[in-house]
Amino acid sequence: MIPLVVERFEHKFGIPQWKRKNPLDELMVTLLAQNTNDANRDRAYGRLRKLFPTWEQVIIADVKEIEEAIRPAGLSKQKSSRMQAILQWINDRFGELTLEPLRDLRDDEVIDMLTQLKGIGVKTVAVTLAFSFDRDLCPVDTHVHRISKRLGWVGEKYSADKTFATLRPLIPEGKAATFHLNLLKFGRSVCTARKPTCSDCPILDICPWENKNLEER
Repeated sequence: MIPLVVERFEHKFGIPQWKRKNPLDELMVTLLAQNTNDANRDRAYGRLRKLFPTWEQVIIADVKEIEEAIRPAGLSKQKSSRMQAILQWINDRFGELTLEPLRDLRDDEVIDMLTQLKGIGVKTVAVTLAFSFDRDLCPVDTHVHRISKRLGWVGEKYSADKTFATLRPLIPEGKAATFHLNLLKFGRSVCTARKPTCSDCPILDICPWENKNLEER
């Protein structure tokens, strides 16, 4: 079913493009994105980089200043201390503030390594790998997880990490990252959590969800 969904999504939404960030920037942005929306994430990141243009400055900054800068993203006390700790670990591990050495490692090696750090989960690593290193991965965020359950790809009680592992072998090769972005568009504009617009759904005929609205079609 997933290959057909990938095809239909590309027909409806196109093949998404994205501007690649420096991997360390992507990791920090994704850390800020946890438990908040894109607007708050971007506002927090912008405030942080205006105050501290380099990550070297963030490491030595007063954590209270970081906390205040990223306040729009929520959980600022937790995120600020974790951000400093992660940056310090990267600097100690690689001798400088860069994630470039990860290019030489397999996806699972990177996931295993970075998820040992407090504040970094599988989704955060997958986003960084997919959109900074061009790895063939589909990060599982709230929308992807919800839609995967609604379409019966995974069980209702699956965790996001288990959903990530389950979907990986099912997505056509080379399509995972763009599929992630199209799933986001689909989840935000069509298959919303409440009152999905089934009349605009490109996969209504193969959707197994028992609550879909067939009368709109």
